[in-house]
Amino acid sequence: MSGTAFVVIISPRQEAVPGVGAERLPDLGFWETPAVHGWLQAFDVEGEAGCGLVRVVPALDEDVIPADAQRLRVPVTHEEAQLIVQAAGTPAAAQVQAELLTFRRVLAERPAMVERARAVGLSPARIDQLAGTPLVAEVEGRQ
Repeated sequence: MSGTAFVVIISPRQEAVPGVGAERLPDLGFWETPAVHGWLQAFDVEGEAGCGLVRVVPALDEDVIPADAQRLRVPVTHEEAQLIVQAAGTPAAAQVQAELLTFRRVLAERPAMVERARAVGLSPARIDQLAGTPLVAEVEGRQ
């Protein structure tokens, strides 16, 4: 096991429902463990009784689990963790996440890009103008 997720029991009156319904992820390994069976039985939500009330929430989304929801941390494999994240995400959220990852890569490449611009003779003022942000950090690092 290389990660964790949460099995969550939500209130039927809950408006914002986190994660993904258990019925969409029936093949995850933790469902077969005695701990999960016992926990679901203790709350009387095993099988059809829990349909719609039992959710699987990725570990990274723990902060969106309602305070009054019952939760159980469960171990998952790396592949299962990815499957949970994909199933829980909406297409819009997936798109924004992809854009943020691209943005992070661009930010990481900025110092090298500035160095290349300086190496070909662009002035700091011109680099500022093209980049849209001042070179303060890059210039301070050189002095």
